[in-house]
Amino acid sequence: MAHVMKASRSLAFTTAFILLGVLSVDADEVLLRRALSTFFREAQVLRVDAVPDLYEGGYARVSVYAARATLSGGFRVDEAWVRIVGVSFDPQALRAGELKVDSVRDTAIHMRVSLQSLERYFMELNPWKDIRIWAQDGFLYARGTVLLARVPARVELRGVFGVANRPELYFYVERLRVNGLGVPAAVVRELERRYNPLLTQADWPVRFKLRSVRMTQEEVVISSDPLGSSGCTFCVPVQ
Repeated sequence: MAHVMKASRSLAFTTAFILLGVLSVDADEVLLRRALSTFFREAQVLRVDAVPDLYEGGYARVSVYAARATLSGGFRVDEAWVRIVGVSFDPQALRAGELKVDSVRDTAIHMRVSLQSLERYFMELNPWKDIRIWAQDGFLYARGTVLLARVPARVELRGVFGVANRPELYFYVERLRVNGLGVPAAVVRELERRYNPLLTQADWPVRFKLRSVRMTQEEVVISSDPLGSSGCTFCVPVQ
């Protein structure tokens, strides 16, 4: 009888220990989700998979999948995958709903942005009355009506995105016409200076080096992997 009681107590202790571990993981993911919501704003889908480390605020791995989200800074993405390895967050900040990174071993990000999303983004970024964007032969084209000195003007441009193993995304205009007339290069460079970088990570809790940009007829793919979409090994929606 005593043997049975000891076995029962041992089983109860083991079960309680497992449940506490599950509850701890669930609580960690709740904190992470709340903090990530300040980064992935208005995300229609936000899934988090976290593997806690042995100390408070530490994680062996954090995987995030977001769909139709607005990033901190206003840039919109249709889908984004994030992987953070060996990261230590400030525990107090995390409990307050903020991400403050003390240290991190490795990071990766992969983003898909449809041309329709880019159109909406540029409509808000500039006083466009209408705009159409399309991609062809590695170039991004845009055509629309913009207010210049409160006067509608027809604008056409061709440009390319650029990254340089840094957190920023740039857009360089190769050709710009206003009402059919070419704009001098000096004016174009001044316009670029005003809106670049197009995407900055200055206020992001974790910064990611961007190494590739690939355009198709439907979307722009921005990735920390040099191979772009063909090199993303973690781009599976988190269950």
